[in-house]
Amino acid sequence: MPGSPLARLGDLDATGALAITLPDGRAGFLVRVHGHLHGYENRCPHRDSRLEIEAHRFLAEGGELIQCAHHGALFLPENGECVAGPCQYQSLEPLSLTIDDHGGIHLASE
Repeated sequence: MPGSPLARLGDLDATGALAITLPDGRAGFLVRVHGHLHGYENRCPHRDSRLEIEAHRFLAEGGELIQCAHHGALFLPENGECVAGPCQYQSLEPLSLTIDDHGGIHLASE
């Protein structure tokens, strides 16, 4: 698989989430919920701002939903849809990801 990985699966072990920088310089993040990896552009559809205040903290208490730390919006990890908060029914911008044989996480378009 060409290109360096954005991260490795093990990088998500501590908090289940990880802030990343995409190859084009945009901010992104990865979350692992119930063993499934999801990636999104790190931009809340409500205010066009990053979701986290603390580094690598994207999941609400309980680890089931993605949360915007600025205004509390909650997003489904499997599709990025906002299910509570001021951006309800809007969605996060997804990243298409692949995982190589060594646990490296790549954008699918690489």
